[in-house]
Amino acid sequence: MGRVVEVVLDIPVSVADEGLGQREREGDAQTPDRLGAALIQALDALPQTTRARAGEDRLEVCCFDNGQAMSNAGWQISIEDAPEGRQFVASRVESYSPGVTMRDTMYETSLATAELTDAALDDAPGPLKHALARAGNLEAVARLEFDRTRWQWRASDDVPIDIVLDCVAGLPTPTRLYELRVSAPWPEPGEAAQPLLDALFAAARELVGTLPAFPVLLSATERACRSEPERAEEPVRAAPIDLADVDTPHEALRAIGHNIAQHWFGNEAGVRDAAVPESVHQMRVAQRRLKTALTIFPHWVDEAWSTRIAPDLTWLGGLLGEARDRDVFTDATLPALAAADTDPERWGTVCDAASAQRLEARTRAQEALRSRRYAQLSLAWMEWLSALASRDTPAGVKARTLRGYARKRVRKYYRRVASAPRLTTLDDATRHRERIQAKRLRYTLEFFAPIVSHKTRSEVAKTVSRIQTVLGEGNDAVVALRYLEQLDLSPYQQGFTQGWSAATRLYTAREGERLLRTLKKPKIGGGE
Repeated sequence: MGRVVEVVLDIPVSVADEGLGQREREGDAQTPDRLGAALIQALDALPQTTRARAGEDRLEVCCFDNGQAMSNAGWQISIEDAPEGRQFVASRVESYSPGVTMRDTMYETSLATAELTDAALDDAPGPLKHALARAGNLEAVARLEFDRTRWQWRASDDVPIDIVLDCVAGLPTPTRLYELRVSAPWPEPGEAAQPLLDALFAAARELVGTLPAFPVLLSATERACRSEPERAEEPVRAAPIDLADVDTPHEALRAIGHNIAQHWFGNEAGVRDAAVPESVHQMRVAQRRLKTALTIFPHWVDEAWSTRIAPDLTWLGGLLGEARDRDVFTDATLPALAAADTDPERWGTVCDAASAQRLEARTRAQEALRSRRYAQLSLAWMEWLSALASRDTPAGVKARTLRGYARKRVRKYYRRVASAPRLTTLDDATRHRERIQAKRLRYTLEFFAPIVSHKTRSEVAKTVSRIQTVLGEGNDAVVALRYLEQLDLSPYQQGFTQGWSAATRLYTAREGERLLRTLKKPKIGGGE
């Protein structure tokens, strides 16, 4: 038993095949799991690692729940079959911050059979018995097989860190899953957590710098126990922000960061493995929401953000933006342009060329998410979020309430949008900047949605969203013009493109002006 804090690193098979391909090809052809063997060899070769024991442990884990009643209550229930015997294990699982999990094995007992009997729970702690009683009859929700190899990590600051490589089978995927669990004992009461977290992330940085490993929010076991789909490619949209019991700007930033992490990592597989257009779009939106959050909370920008996160966010955002713009151009803008012509068929060759360029942009985005640079970026952001838990509120905002802070920010961004010059008098670049201001106001209202007035949520936020959308359509016409200039167009097509783009930009500018005239002042509910 014992309480630990851990970070989990996923090793996608497709990426590992590329990153460790040579080592795998040179391995023993008779080894059933050559990729697993290559990973073990790579970990053995690290100067900081020492095998905890020779060979691998083989174990089977059966997770139990009843409609996520136990997992929602923070419990993970399983029966584990290992060489040393069969055990019932109940652990408390709590998120310290996105991707950083605290795990406390509260109860374990040996079992004679694979059945969980009432007698096995006679000595269980009261909170576990209470949770089990509330959950009702449990049933098996997942059966997993693990080949597990352990190492001890020699940290320079003497923090004891364990590295576990799990090769997992039994998931609803045709191939095995590989992941690293990096863990350390949670400090005793009164001891600071930050030095331990610093050592934990230092080890994780070394691992992602050496192996094709990427941080994830939940381990395979946790996902299976929660009956979550494995590596789903279904796009994940931003969920409503939860500000329950949040009273300060610092707490609000932590809640917003948690929300954005779900949005970001939820679309990772869809982009990396399949370049699903909506996943590309949603991941790009998550990046923009993150940037907006740090614009709203500028006092929290520190050296780690400025040097390790912001530059690579710009790099990643550029690649996701190019892929998204190419999708919109190919699937929406170009078909609309062709449909406006008297002979849409004349645009067939242009559409084919655009499709080819779109595929190239998608490939670049996928390669980015398979890269070490991306792994380091996502880990750096995860580390930055974890540090917020122990970080003091910046001096400049310590006395601020959340409502007072939000009211000032919302008022600032509303004034910028409301004071925009006539949109029809602006050039394309300036009008696009006004769209960015509208988008910033929209995200700000979404972040503070639980504390804005009902009318702000039901009317103002929708109007701001429509302004952003219509100006976005105008910007799509600008982007389309730039892309079409790179293609081989006939003189007729060039002229038609210019006229269509100008008409679209004029219409959207006028519609944006009309919507701006209807925009009401947003309000924060309650007092300071």
